[in-house]
Order: sequence, then C-alpha cells, then structure tokens
Amino acid sequence: MNWIDKKGRIGGVIHWLDLILLVMVIIIIIRAIIFAWPRFEHKEERVIRLEVMAYGLYKDQAESITAGQWVKDQASGEFMGKVINKEILSCFLDRLEASNPQQSASSERQDIMLVLERSGRINEREGIYLGKETVRSGQERMFHTLYTEFQGRISRIILFKE
Repeated sequence: MNWIDKKGRIGGVIHWLDLILLVMVIIIIIRAIIFAWPRFEHKEERVIRLEVMAYGLYKDQAESITAGQWVKDQASGEFMGKVINKEILSCFLDRLEASNPQQSASSERQDIMLVLERSGRINEREGIYLGKETVRSGQERMFHTLYTEFQGRISRIILFKE
C-alpha cells in the first residue's frame, strides 16, 4: 500500500501540503497559548527605600531639594520615590577648604544623601521594579525634581514589608 497516491494525497484523504500547513497552524496556536499562559514567578509589592548619593551639587541646588518632593529618573521618566529624608554630607566641603580656602567661599558645593520611598514590585528572578526598568544598587542616573536636575548614584536599597 502506498502512503501517497498519484494526486499527492496521504492515504487518499489529505494532500501532503495541506497536512504541513495544518501542522504549522497547530504549532503556532500551541505556542501562542504557552506564551499567553500566566507565569508562576513569585511577585510581591513592597515598600522600597533608596538611598541616593549626589556629589558636588551647588549649595542653591542642594537646598532646593527638600523632603516631600518626588524624584524622577530622567531617562525612563519613572518616579523613583518621594524624598523622606535629606542629609548634607560635609566631606566635599572639607576637601575643598583644605585645598583652597579662598575658593570654597565663592563656590560652595555640597554632597547630599537623599532617602526616597515608594512602593515597588519585586520579582524573584529579575529584580526590583519601580515601573518598567529594574533598579539596582550602584546605578548612576540623572534625577530631577520639580526645581533641579542632578546626577546621583543609588547607594543602597532597603525593602520593607507592608
């Protein structure tokens, strides 16, 4: 018994080209179902605190950043969190005064540490999300508030349970 007859039908029922197309459609449907199926990754919402270090800001620029302002990442446009605490670090002023005491009075710069707080999503495999992008300790980003833009580094991330 021949599998394919003279007209190209398998078993005299379906054409071999139609069979290949049918198999391809079934594979595409199965693949779409698999990708649409919800993943079983553990995700949870938590309160996240970020400590952002900004070095060498002008005094006026540093003073314009206050508690209660929202800080936004310039590249992604995502809000990184609300400033809940601001500390002025004196290490930059000490270095500047030691090197040139006359110039320090005219161009005072300050190092600041901002503590930002916001709820975010934690994905076990991928990391911490405050929107579309992952947030990691050690990243340098351009931040901006309502009044100022500054370069900062995320120095520490703290997670809280709600």
